[in-house]
Amino acid sequence: MTNREIMKFFILLCLLCFLTACGQGYNAKNEIITVQSHSLTTPLYYSGIIQPLKTVVVTTPAEGVVTDMTFHYGDTVYKDRPLFIISSDKFQTDYKNALMAYIKAKTDFINNQTQLRASEFLHKNQLISDDDFKSKQTNFFNSQLGLIQAKDALSIYLKQMDLQGMDLFSLSIENIDKINQVLHTQNVLRVLHVISPANGIILLPTDNNTEGQLKKIAKGDSVKQGDVLAMIGDMSGLMIHINVNELNVNQLKIGQAVKITGPGFPDMELQGNILSIDRQGEVTQGSMPLFPVDIIVPKLTEAQQNIIHIGMSAKVEIQTKDETVITVPLSAVNDKNGVPYLHVIENGKIKEIPVKTGKTTQDSVIIASYLKSGDQIVITH
Repeated sequence: MTNREIMKFFILLCLLCFLTACGQGYNAKNEIITVQSHSLTTPLYYSGIIQPLKTVVVTTPAEGVVTDMTFHYGDTVYKDRPLFIISSDKFQTDYKNALMAYIKAKTDFINNQTQLRASEFLHKNQLISDDDFKSKQTNFFNSQLGLIQAKDALSIYLKQMDLQGMDLFSLSIENIDKINQVLHTQNVLRVLHVISPANGIILLPTDNNTEGQLKKIAKGDSVKQGDVLAMIGDMSGLMIHINVNELNVNQLKIGQAVKITGPGFPDMELQGNILSIDRQGEVTQGSMPLFPVDIIVPKLTEAQQNIIHIGMSAKVEIQTKDETVITVPLSAVNDKNGVPYLHVIENGKIKEIPVKTGKTTQDSVIIASYLKSGDQIVITH
C-alpha cells in the first residue's frame, strides 16, 4: 500500500470515528448539562430620604412669645427636660382658674367625706333612711371624681412652671394667705416651660401654611395654642418612604427583605424590610399611578447612628422573584435561519430542537418552550 493510500485510509477512519461519536453523544469536546427549574430574581431600585423610626410632636399649650430655647435643631434632647420657655398671659389666667378649681374640688371632697362618715353612723343606728344614706354616698363619689379631674388639670400646668418649694396640692381653703401669694407671683406665672416628651433628635416641624416647607421657631416668635414647635425623632432605627409604580407593586409584600445604601454612608449596607404598602395609588399628571411603600430598619448600632443622619439620601434595593423558569447558558443556544435551537439528548442521541427564548441575563437565557426539569442538553465547545 502506497503512502497516499495509507493517508486516505487514515482520514476515512478518523471521520468514521467522529461521526459515530457524534451520533451517540460522546464527543469529548461536548459538555452535557442537566437543566433544572428555579425562581429567577430581579432587583428593583428606588431612592428615598432617611427618616426617624418614629416622631413625637412638640406643641405649645398656650399662646405667647418664645423667650428662650435650650437647644439647637438637630441636637439630642432628653425626656422631661425643658425645650422652650414661653411668656404667656393666657397661661397665667388658665393656671389660676385650674388652681381655684382644684381648691374648690378639694373643699367639696372634704365636706362630702365628713358628711358620709356622719351618715354611716346615723344609718347604722337607723336614724336616717336608706335613700338619704345612698344620696350621701353618691355626693361623696362625685366629689372624689371631681377632685381627681381637677388635680390632673392642675398637674398639666405645674409641669410647665418653675414653682420651687411650693406644694400646691397640700393647699386647702383654710390656707387663703398662701393661695393669695401663689396667685400673685406674676413673673413666675407668666412663664411656662415646654417639656420634651421623649428622648431623640429634635427636628424642624413642617409649616402648614407652605407646602412641604420646614418651619424654624426662634426667640421672639409669637405662637398660638396648639402650634407645632418641633418634632423629636427616634434614631434607634430608621424609616424610608419610596413610591412604587403599578407594574411592580404586586411583586412586593410586607416583611420582604431590602438592602439600603447611601452616599453619606458608603461603607455600610443596612438590612431592612418592607413595613407597609398602600393599597391606593397616587396619580400625578403625565405619569402612571405610584403606591407609597414604607421601609424600616428597626435597629441601628451606635456607630451607624453617629454616621447616618436624618435627611440623607438612600438607595433601596429589593430582590423580587419571578415565576419558576428554566435557564441555560448563552453558549448552549445556537441559531439557524433566525430560529434558536438547542442540542437535546433524547434516547441517547443528540437532536437539534427549536426553542422559544425569554429574558436574557448576563450569562444565561430563559427557555420558554420544550424543555422541562431534568432534561439534558449538550454544549459544543
